[in-house]
Amino acid sequence: MLFNSILILSEGGFFGGIIGWLFFAIALLFLAVYLQYMIIRRLKRQLAELLAQQGEQAPAAAPREPAPAPVVKAAPPVKQKDLPDPGLIYKYLLSAPDTPEKTITIGQTEGTIRLFSTEIVNDHLSVYFRILENDREKDIYNMPGELREEYMIDLRRGGKALIVLPGQKQFSQMGSRQRLYIKATPDEMGDPTFPDISPQNPVRIRLGDRLDAEGRFRTGYFEFHLFTKEAVSQTKVGIPKKEKHFFLRLYKIYPGYDTAGADADGIYPMIDPFSKG
Repeated sequence: MLFNSILILSEGGFFGGIIGWLFFAIALLFLAVYLQYMIIRRLKRQLAELLAQQGEQAPAAAPREPAPAPVVKAAPPVKQKDLPDPGLIYKYLLSAPDTPEKTITIGQTEGTIRLFSTEIVNDHLSVYFRILENDREKDIYNMPGELREEYMIDLRRGGKALIVLPGQKQFSQMGSRQRLYIKATPDEMGDPTFPDISPQNPVRIRLGDRLDAEGRFRTGYFEFHLFTKEAVSQTKVGIPKKEKHFFLRLYKIYPGYDTAGADADGIYPMIDPFSKG
């Protein structure tokens, strides 16, 4: 019994020592973690102070200068040799089905025909040509011995315009749109219809700026003549086809360009017909 008591006491001392060492190790671990935390905290504080000092010593950044604006080069002024001359003729061809329609525009600095005049605005006049559909050409069982193309012409103005149709004598102010047909039969809607328009009796159109009380242009105008000429071609099956070629002639510039009065953009006024010199 005495031996058993001694054994119990020795075992209790052994386990007590182990527990003591365990608590000691845990205490050391907490101490190490705490010391590491303090060291990191101190380093962070020192780093923050160092960065603050560097920020105070660093010179202020110089303000950025605005980027220079891109240089826009002005278009070179139009030279006198580039101005259109009276008598100039423009030719336009239509061909079904490749080119059944075409639009020509007359303007100051834009368009098919550019006049570079103070009397003209861009889109002053648009001329739209279109071939009308020919049902006879589709009837393969009753083909005629000859085909004749028919056309529609649509005139639209963005500036002031005066017009004389074939057979008329006096100019009249053109509406916003004027439609006419080139065909043998009259138009059902009553629009002017002509079998052709000869150079001797053309559609006469005057373009300008301001009109006086008598309906004439005050400072000048450009007069164009629209006419057709006949040409003969053949269909794919060899049937002759009569077509029209369209012509637009710059007939007159009245009283003429003032070539000494161009502005910086190369736009020319009309000369004063009453000036001396």
